[in-house]
Amino acid sequence: MYAFVVLGLPDGTIGTAWPVLRKGFGAPLADLGIVLLVGTLGSLASSSVAGLLFGRFGTRPMVMLGATAGALGALGVVVSPSFVVFVVSGTLIGISAGLLDSTCNTAVALTGRNRLLNMLHGSYGIGTTVAPLIVTAALLAGSWRASYGVVLGAELALVVAWWVGGRVAPIGRPGATAPAPGLGTDGTALQAGGRAASSRRRLALVVGLGLAVFMVYTGFEVSAGQWEPSFDRGVLHMGAGATGLATFGYWGALTAARFALAVPRRPLSPVSIVRWGCPVALGGAGLVWWRPAAIVALLGLVVIGAALAGVFPALIALTPSRVGAGFAHHVIGWQIGAAGLGGSAISAIFGLIFQRFGLDELGPALVGVAAALVVGSIALDKVAA
Repeated sequence: MYAFVVLGLPDGTIGTAWPVLRKGFGAPLADLGIVLLVGTLGSLASSSVAGLLFGRFGTRPMVMLGATAGALGALGVVVSPSFVVFVVSGTLIGISAGLLDSTCNTAVALTGRNRLLNMLHGSYGIGTTVAPLIVTAALLAGSWRASYGVVLGAELALVVAWWVGGRVAPIGRPGATAPAPGLGTDGTALQAGGRAASSRRRLALVVGLGLAVFMVYTGFEVSAGQWEPSFDRGVLHMGAGATGLATFGYWGALTAARFALAVPRRPLSPVSIVRWGCPVALGGAGLVWWRPAAIVALLGLVVIGAALAGVFPALIALTPSRVGAGFAHHVIGWQIGAAGLGGSAISAIFGLIFQRFGLDELGPALVGVAAALVVGSIALDKVAA
């Protein structure tokens, strides 16, 4: 789970540091979208092949490789003399994220331990929740760069931990568990004629819709978390310390809810979590748009974080039963890539909107993405049933 704490640190750092960081490099507000997009290209490249690498090498080498890439990226950010170097270093952090995210999600999802999957993503939330406080402390101490020094140390600690203590048989390699209807353990159709063709079409539709839902979900989660600090400072006129605490509230709600979902002996089913979480998050976005007072907007963001908490791990948990366990390690890698692409692309679109119309448009933008998530999740549920 420590790997996911490390995974969450950069995601919680960049948005909080951006209002000050961009001024130091002379970058416009919307360039946060460029930073996220370039990092996503790295994540997309690594996650697209993570399934193949995971099937060949297993968990331990993949985690160590991902953490090493993250450490090199964080080092580049700490010493970056220009915005270009900062962005290029972010690509390495993106490659790291793709490898760690795909590997850990696949390893746990294939064991069928849904409670552990929630705890894993709760650990990601710890990283994103602590990061704004680290950035705030670094800013008060004089420089945002110190926060990425913490990321560097955490990545190196992950490499050492798996080198010293990870010499155990890899868990969660693709195995012989129940395939999806009409599919073999390698994800290929077993039935002949029209039924086989129908199974392939259904599989393609489930995979395609699933990738779209992951894109929209992550765009929603990331945009809310990354743009909140700029919204708090530029629209709600909050100071650096208060903004850090408010951002902590968003990621903290996401983290606490994920751990809460892992506590019951009979947890909610993944299907129920998706069905309820997406509409409630839409309600939270509505509060941000309504915003009769600053506290209502902040409450809306907390509601979004808590409501979205279980959706991503639930979607991952449903993947093996929907596409077949033998094919799941490939699909989960693609889903992680799609999630990264959605997170950066939608955040970049938000940036263009804010650059033209102002940060006041955060509420309407969040409502639009939330509505798309509700529609997409309902469609995926019906197709996969």
